Amino acid sequence: MSLFAHQPFSDYLHHWSLQRPPFLGCPDFFFSGQPQRETLAALQYFAASTWKLAFLTATSRTGVSHLLEHMVSMRGLGSSPVDVILTRISGQGSQTPIQQLGSLLGYGHSSTTTRQMIDAAIQQSDKQGISTLWFLENCSVSTISVAAGFAQRHRNFSVVATTQPDQRPLLQLSAGMCGMQIELEPLTPHDTAAYVSAALKQAGSIRAIFSEASIRRLHELCAGLIGEIAVIAESALTTAACSGLSKITPATIEQVFESHNMQRRTQPPGDDELLGKRVA
Repeated sequence: MSLFAHQPFSDYLHHWSLQRPPFLGCPDFFFSGQPQRETLAALQYFAASTWKLAFLTATSRTGVSHLLEHMVSMRGLGSSPVDVILTRISGQGSQTPIQQLGSLLGYGHSSTTTRQMIDAAIQQSDKQGISTLWFLENCSVSTISVAAGFAQRHRNFSVVATTQPDQRPLLQLSAGMCGMQIELEPLTPHDTAAYVSAALKQAGSIRAIFSEASIRRLHELCAGLIGEIAVIAESALTTAACSGLSKITPATIEQVFESHNMQRRTQPPGDDELLGKRVA
């Protein structure tokens, strides 16, 4: 689910002197923390390599949808001419990934697009010296075998399939070929603080709205999952504004988290915490 699926009540913006919702109201804003930078670097390496298939593993709410949208907006990777194509299943009755691929390759919204037609379009791009990189969001078992077939048949056609950790083994088996392993990790505590600061700044904030302790609690409760951080942080702005607060505290984060009935998550301790335990 996109980070921008929720549209919050907007009256709180005046209270915080914000121009727009900072966390859920600006789809053009892309935060590049350490996990995002590492994943983008791995994808760039994949695109320039001889690998034909990659599995991008990400747990729910790590922001993989927004990262893929950012990849498409880049219109290429480095100096290499790459046509980046993204397909996703948006709901019942939507086009299949194969139909979406055919549409993006120039066959319109026809439901009769065949694999042979897609092969011909890929060959045409290949003749022009353009590589094609197909991102399959939430790739299914039924689609991965077809996608792997295209990758095997065409020299300059590669596939990146996104999947949940528990689904990856079955997807690998169904692909019938080896794939590079890429993983999008949750944000670190440092990245969570940087994300909150950057999101507020792009929305017009000129002061610290969240206390340092509230950001730490936000990170702990959401375990660094940027999708959950965005929802809780946006709701905290509304809740605190309605209460007339001048700053968001850990108590506000706790209140909002409980109201959303979110599951408390755990995250492996960071280097600082491990060091503290060793010293103790």
